[in-house]
Amino acid sequence: MMKNYKLYVFTQDGCAPCNRLKEHVKTLTKDEAAELDFVPLKAPSGSLTALAEELSVELSPTLVVVHEEVSCQIDADGDEDCDYVEKSVERFVGANSIIEHLQATLDAYTYAHSE
Repeated sequence: MMKNYKLYVFTQDGCAPCNRLKEHVKTLTKDEAAELDFVPLKAPSGSLTALAEELSVELSPTLVVVHEEVSCQIDADGDEDCDYVEKSVERFVGANSIIEHLQATLDAYTYAHSE
């Protein structure tokens, strides 16, 4: 079965736990680190980013694992309209929790570790 997951890590500037997590990520292999998609929690205006709102993320750092699916519908003209949909399947809040669960999360949802 193919692993169609993304691992988003929501962070923000001036966040000591975020910085500690980023330092930990530097100790990972290149393949492991490449699986983590660091994204901002807040926009420059100070409001949550659209992705943070969509995934209901309010704190940083937060690791959210999403499953990528294709959702298709037939429109009024009978044409098929397909979009990628991301559904949250697991999350870890706080640097300690993310670091504690990171290796198992990479094993379960990515191909970073050879089998």
